[in-house]
Amino acid sequence: MNDEQTENRDSIAPGAATGEWSVWRQGDDGNRFVMVEGLSEAAARQMVAEFEARGHKQLYQASRMQS
Repeated sequence: MNDEQTENRDSIAPGAATGEWSVWRQGDDGNRFVMVEGLSEAAARQMVAEFEARGHKQLYQASRMQS
């Protein structure tokens, strides 16, 4: 699933305004890991925007956590 599909699915999911979101980082080596969990959707997306604005080569993604 690409990032656009993930964002579209997550943006309409229940719990979007609660602390059910996480921020992921993918490094140059392709390894992915969770940076932080338990955020609101707005806070997770803000964190992604802040890291992307720094110009790092890593990829960042906000995702709703799976139950």
